[in-house]
Amino acid sequence: MRAAGLALLALLAGCGEEARETGPRVRDCRLHVRFAPAGQPGDIGISSDFNGFDASRGALRWDGEAFSGAFEVAPGRHLYRVEVDGRPFLDPDNPVSLWEAGAEWSVFDAPDCAQPAFTLAAIEHADGAPSARLVLERADAQSGLATVQAFVDDAPVAAEVDGDEVRPELRAAPGKHHLRLEGTDAAGRPVETFTAPYWAEAERFRWEDAVIYQVVLDRFARTTPFTPADRLRPPGERQGGDLRGLLGVLESGYFETLGVDALWISPLNTNPEGLWTGVEGGPPRYSSYHGYWPIAPRAVDPRLGTDADVEALVQAAHARGIRVILDVVLNHVHAQHPYARERPDWLNPLCACGSPACPWQTHIRTCWFTPYLPDISWESSEVLEAQIDDALWWLERFDLDGLRVDAVPMMPRFVTRHLTHQVHARLEGLRTRYYLVGETYTGTNGIGDIRWSLGPAGLDGQFDFPVMWTLRRVFAWEEAPLWVLADVWQQTAAAWAGSTAVMGVFAGNHDVTRFLSEAAGQVDGRVYDQAWRAPPPIPDDPVPYARLRLAQAFALTVPGAPVLYYGDEFGLPGVGDPDNRRPMRFGGERTPLEQATARVIGRLGRLRRCLPALRRGTWRLLRAEAERLAYLRDAGDGAPAVVVLARRPASGTVSLDVPAGVPAWREVLSGVEVAAEGGRVTLTMAARTPAVLVPAGHACAREGGE
Repeated sequence: MRAAGLALLALLAGCGEEARETGPRVRDCRLHVRFAPAGQPGDIGISSDFNGFDASRGALRWDGEAFSGAFEVAPGRHLYRVEVDGRPFLDPDNPVSLWEAGAEWSVFDAPDCAQPAFTLAAIEHADGAPSARLVLERADAQSGLATVQAFVDDAPVAAEVDGDEVRPELRAAPGKHHLRLEGTDAAGRPVETFTAPYWAEAERFRWEDAVIYQVVLDRFARTTPFTPADRLRPPGERQGGDLRGLLGVLESGYFETLGVDALWISPLNTNPEGLWTGVEGGPPRYSSYHGYWPIAPRAVDPRLGTDADVEALVQAAHARGIRVILDVVLNHVHAQHPYARERPDWLNPLCACGSPACPWQTHIRTCWFTPYLPDISWESSEVLEAQIDDALWWLERFDLDGLRVDAVPMMPRFVTRHLTHQVHARLEGLRTRYYLVGETYTGTNGIGDIRWSLGPAGLDGQFDFPVMWTLRRVFAWEEAPLWVLADVWQQTAAAWAGSTAVMGVFAGNHDVTRFLSEAAGQVDGRVYDQAWRAPPPIPDDPVPYARLRLAQAFALTVPGAPVLYYGDEFGLPGVGDPDNRRPMRFGGERTPLEQATARVIGRLGRLRRCLPALRRGTWRLLRAEAERLAYLRDAGDGAPAVVVLARRPASGTVSLDVPAGVPAWREVLSGVEVAAEGGRVTLTMAARTPAVLVPAGHACAREGGE
């Protein structure tokens, strides 16, 4: 069965070099279906384009456990459903579907079995370069492998051949590489070309290792630095940040000082000229500086740079071991986009989100943000294929490492599942995981909405908005006890368990008020109006900075992938859009309080990069009180970490049970060493301070120290 074959491949990959093939493998391009309906059906079969949508010509047979069948189909895409006594059902074992002709159908992309193909049999991702074993899937049982050519980054490499098995030499130079295999079988047929990227690195990267840094390109850095006059321009206008400016910051080593190893950059598509009225109405008007109004599916906005600039950025990032994630917009296009002009049938009828005719609760998948942002209708396979192919084009054309998917709940779930399937099929042949992270903007009660799009067949992660709002409640506003944060964290962690997701943990992003301004009490409630009327100044009170450090300390020391929104490493102020997207400030442009905050957050980021416990370790709550929170991260390697967050404790002393076998601990941020007595440590902490204890003498104990 098809599902069983996939399970076997997963088993082989997990077993590494111990797994071996027994006999030649012959390519199977049939559609395999198993279905176990409730009760005993009278008629059950497959309705599809390959049988004229006549389920009686695709009957399923009882095999003792379920109804099953295997169907020969022509190469290409096929839509099908299971019909049980005339009632249609999607294939429960196939997560890929689409909407066509007024109904949802399961999708089967049948390969061409007249052509042999290479497939991965086993891979070992040890530190350094991986070791892979591929096997030929024959076009017929008699025709084995005759010739093989292997290339890495288009340069020939050696390949060990044993019958139908191939072990290519994967180069170990640090960075991202691309394997290509070609060959012929004994009948002279060309083998389907196998291509897949892989990374060679001293320690194999996993996405739970990442510290992700979010960049709004127009506001981050430009080829010539921002001037004081630039900062006085209307906040909705372009500020001139570009790809070359970001490249300069990258090459300066700035991101390494924060422990960052993944960049999330705003959309690169060409956007419209001019000023436009925002979703809240006039009179303020906005340019398209943010990138979320695409007018071209596959063109870099010339105001941001060129194709060559994107290539240079990605290559420089990869040389430093930094991944690059691109923001993509699938839910809508701008009115000037060719899809809007040429294919009006690909759009939902105009209906303004949040209007009486289109309440968010009932029309979230069909409403338009504004009259110039047509909403995509997904009731056609053509539009789905076009939008997914466009997203994959950006990944492949610029050798990116992942996508941030905008406005996930505004699209049917099959859209992101289709995207995931295509990424797996086209790019992950050597198990190099591409990170597909979604945005489901919710309040604290949106856990179920976020979970809906996760899973092995879904997105690799989403942003943990419930935790973000709770960080604001307990630290920025100090209106809830710290044990509430522990409760929400454990609740969300339980919800994501089993989904394989790596969640984005963050204190703020481009769609919410800046954490620092919330912590300083500078937000007056009308955040969008305030952005134009009374943008808050840089605070000179140390308290909001201390609150920000606590929130970021939590995000940087819990499981998941912490996300730093540009400027939140030192405390950039701002209220609603566009004030929460002020031009970035570096170095001498920062106040002493901002510089001190950046040092603390940078030290925590570098510590996470250094210490496996903070990236991959288990999380265990040690203490949850109104004014203190403590937890343990432990990877089982003898180097655990204890994190303590103190808000306004009545006493400055806290005693904690710690793992046995560690006689002394070092608090990384202060440099103070603490002895363990009887499995306990006693730590003195000032109000509104974080503390991270690691074993004294460990190489990471002084990480980031001055």
